[in-house]
Amino acid sequence: MEKVLNYLMIAAVAALVCTACSKDDDNSGGVDKSKNYVKYNGKDYAVVSAGLADYEDFYENGTYSYGIRLMLEEGNFVEVDVLFSNSTFPEGSKTYAYSTSHAAGTMDAFFYKIGDDGSESEGSLKSGSATVSKNGDTFEISFNVTTPDNKAFSGHHKETVED
Repeated sequence: MEKVLNYLMIAAVAALVCTACSKDDDNSGGVDKSKNYVKYNGKDYAVVSAGLADYEDFYENGTYSYGIRLMLEEGNFVEVDVLFSNSTFPEGSKTYAYSTSHAAGTMDAFFYKIGDDGSESEGSLKSGSATVSKNGDTFEISFNVTTPDNKAFSGHHKETVED
């Protein structure tokens, strides 16, 4: 676990060369799993690096919270936090629905900074989910959420962390 987290933190420092979806692509029906990107309110952002933050038992209820932060172009970012039943980031794929319950198996927070004003917003969502998978050294996240003011966020990132 610690080795994987160290590699992810190193990967967060190193910028990845990624391509964004072109502006004329209509991907409103789902997440384009062939690209690393975030789409917010109709605008595409390239994902330039990613990192994993271990928040341990943040809520002191026996769950373990991990934040998956996607650093975007122009100093923007998106972070999706998921809760597990133990401290090990599980192998396989699972979809985490947004919930305020702080229960294992949910997505409980969504942070972002998008735009020129430099403000950061936290996680009150109207709806949404994230699919997170780990297969050996490969991590992948896809998400599709809606903010309370009905702005749509979607995105995808896949990264292999080598030994």
